[in-house]
Amino acid sequence: MTTTTGSPAWAEPDPAGPGTSAFLTGPNEGSPTEIAMRYLRAHPERYGVGAADLTDLVVASSYTSRHSGVTHVNLTQRHGEREVFGATATVSVARDGSVVFVGDTLVPGLAGTAGASTSLDAVDAVKAAADALDLADPVAPRVMSRAGGAAQRTVVSGSGISEQPIPAKLGWQPTDKGLRPAWQLVIDDSSDVHLWNATVDAETGKLLNADDWTHQDSPNDLAATLGRREAPSTTAAAAAVPMTAVRPPDPAEDGSSYRVFEFPKGDPNDGPQSLVTNPADGTASPYGWHDTDGSPGAEYTTTRGNNAHAYTDRDANNQIDPGSPADGGATLTFNFPADLNEHPQTYTQAAVVNQFYWCNIVHDLTYRYGFDEASGNFQVNNYGRGGAGGDDVQCEAHDGSGQNNANFSTPAVDGGRPRMQMFLWPGNQFGLPNAVTVDGGSAAGTYEAEYARFTPAPTSAGFAGQLVLADDGVGNGSDGCTAYSLPAGAIAVVDRSSACNYHTQVVNAEAAGASAVVVVNNAAGAPVVMSGSMNPAVGIPAVMVSQADGTSIKAGLPATGRVHRNLARPAMRDASFRSETIFHEYGHGVSNRLTGGPTVNCLTGQEQMGEGWSDFFAITALLNPAIDDPEQARGYGQYALFQDSRVGGGIRPRPYSRNMEIQPFTYDSIKTGGWLDGTSLAAPHGIGHGWAAVLWDMTWDLVDRHGFNPNVYEGWDTGGNNLALQLVIDGLKMQGCGPGFVTGRDAIIAADAALTGGENACTLWASFARRGLGYSAVQGTTGRDDNSEAFDTHPSCRGDFLDRAAQPELNTVAAGDAVPMKFKLATNRGLDILAAGSPYSRLVDCDTLRTVNPDGSITPRPTPVAAVNPGGSRMSVNANGQYNYPWKTDPAWAGTCREFVLTLDTGFQHRAYFRFTD
Repeated sequence: MTTTTGSPAWAEPDPAGPGTSAFLTGPNEGSPTEIAMRYLRAHPERYGVGAADLTDLVVASSYTSRHSGVTHVNLTQRHGEREVFGATATVSVARDGSVVFVGDTLVPGLAGTAGASTSLDAVDAVKAAADALDLADPVAPRVMSRAGGAAQRTVVSGSGISEQPIPAKLGWQPTDKGLRPAWQLVIDDSSDVHLWNATVDAETGKLLNADDWTHQDSPNDLAATLGRREAPSTTAAAAAVPMTAVRPPDPAEDGSSYRVFEFPKGDPNDGPQSLVTNPADGTASPYGWHDTDGSPGAEYTTTRGNNAHAYTDRDANNQIDPGSPADGGATLTFNFPADLNEHPQTYTQAAVVNQFYWCNIVHDLTYRYGFDEASGNFQVNNYGRGGAGGDDVQCEAHDGSGQNNANFSTPAVDGGRPRMQMFLWPGNQFGLPNAVTVDGGSAAGTYEAEYARFTPAPTSAGFAGQLVLADDGVGNGSDGCTAYSLPAGAIAVVDRSSACNYHTQVVNAEAAGASAVVVVNNAAGAPVVMSGSMNPAVGIPAVMVSQADGTSIKAGLPATGRVHRNLARPAMRDASFRSETIFHEYGHGVSNRLTGGPTVNCLTGQEQMGEGWSDFFAITALLNPAIDDPEQARGYGQYALFQDSRVGGGIRPRPYSRNMEIQPFTYDSIKTGGWLDGTSLAAPHGIGHGWAAVLWDMTWDLVDRHGFNPNVYEGWDTGGNNLALQLVIDGLKMQGCGPGFVTGRDAIIAADAALTGGENACTLWASFARRGLGYSAVQGTTGRDDNSEAFDTHPSCRGDFLDRAAQPELNTVAAGDAVPMKFKLATNRGLDILAAGSPYSRLVDCDTLRTVNPDGSITPRPTPVAAVNPGGSRMSVNANGQYNYPWKTDPAWAGTCREFVLTLDTGFQHRAYFRFTD
């Protein structure tokens, strides 16, 4: 393993060098805030504004990254002492005062904005937002607090539409017709999983903008992958996968232990549970995971502490289910096994423990890379290290608000508690998860059934008894809505009814002595998942069968039978056992808090890459060369789809791979109709998967150069994977609000300039260029249809071949000939000097020299074709460092043009263009 060089580029940048070219100035005097404001006001034209637009800049946040010495100054634009919503600039300043990078969404033309009336107050704005967002009518909204000043900051009661009080502030909303006075509100939707940031015109009440700060997959986007009916094993895959346990170098010794799928297991496919002792990182969690007061000794013996509070919320009321936080006792021993051949509701404590463990793991790991207190991380007690506390992650397992999904809600301001919700994945593509078996008579047979979120789960062995139709003697007596009696241990059969809810039906059956409940649907079609209160808890399972099956069962009574797990298919799967998903969801909190600083959520636009960063965090932190191969398929989400390995399709449009036949994404793939077969990548998940594909390539390119370190807790300079994590997190801090792919690229390259002096600049440029994010790529806006891809590298990262026409001139050769490709290095470095996949050639248009498809489609672009040598020849070098790579061309290339690219292990590329004749 090689190490990178830690020599931050704090001196005046070399204009010829790609590494320090991201630096915008040399050293400056003054504080980082003074330098940031002075720089912007000296160069307004670079950011599309006038000098008058920058007269009222205020500091929203500022903090320093300890590992690099870079201070990230996040500025907000104001007009008339009111904030211009979304108008920000992030200026990153090196330790010596050099301006490293600026990411901005500044708004021009503020001086010409005329005043407008603000006839609506905050309560009126809440009512208008509720109407526009199709929420319920607010119930008796009232002002809880109000501050003076131009912003008129107000807190309005939740009013039945928000789980939390609704903060509101007055400012300006940019529109196509200029600034409008507006109220900005944050509504934690009581009826769904949305966390709305809504902006309402303060004069007209019109909804001007709405962002959902809850990130989740769209069920429609997942429909195709969930519909794959493959033939899975009926037992969970638990074959041991070679891997080294990942432990922090200085653990917090609090005696705690947890039975979990240990880091770096991505899910149960990677091996069984194991008991892990003292996993907390002493740097990120110095008093362990159960502390909140900053003194030795745990404040909680349950799955609660400084960084996370894990529990179930099966009835989806955003409250802790009674008794659900697992309790480890005074010794903090959380030893709860799980039988994965049973349904998740039989092992809720194991699920909660696993989710608590992994929420803390992600906290501790990202802390090591700079997501700390000052930058807005999630902790109750910040131990005097900056930032605002009181914002541990609410890690909800078995959440009842949905299925086949997971989500993360991030309040914009440091100190607001985020919520992670993990759902169950029933796997109904293989049949319903439960069944009712009737032993004899006219109804003999097995009937598939849905599950209830609020009851114990049926087991494989099942619950046997006499099937008895309920009769409570009131109205439709078979609904069991009032008390009745049953033979002891009977299975109650009840009809679904609007007269009472499922919880009442099950409570009454349990009181009557039932061992289980079968609910018969009262409408045609498939049965539904049943929801109900967790308080008071019920102790018997309930399932639902279809109306048709229920009619058959009732016609065959009296009979005996049992309620059980559907043994013809695998048991349901649990997102709380997918560390990959926990990394992904927590990653939304990381990217939201770091982008633009810890006072805003500003990952906006169709080109935003939030889903990509989240996938990147998951697959890079869990990278295992024993099963991950850069040239093979690395899918995401296989366990949830009942696949037995991370190698394969997964739930993304294509799996991740450096092999562009497997993962064909290039920058223009984000365009409408730009994906395979003229389809469009869904926003944000499909587009985000493209960004993750780029970062996956980058990670492996850095691993090729610097080696792989299985312990990602160790420093950024100990492995290419560690470095990739560091550069991405540093890039998030630098990129500013509303980034697109090109801005994200530039921020990562600037992060390397600040961290290593640009040692990896050419490697990074080569990685990005291969996917169309080269030096000449144009982002346009953050819309999806105004970008232009390019496959060139930075000018200082490329050279010409000897005896070949310099770029962009075409060299003419006969197709099928062997072509010597000569280049010169300062010294003879031996023959092991090429990057993976080098050299290659790629088809280009003979007139424009662009990499485009002859048939006009965007994806896939012509993929790189590995260069081959003629006969038994190979690359050679003489004593003076002159190299010769003999390239065997293909006779089939006659009449076409190609670019030949030879990439060194430093990322430096030699390039040339060729026209092929017969």
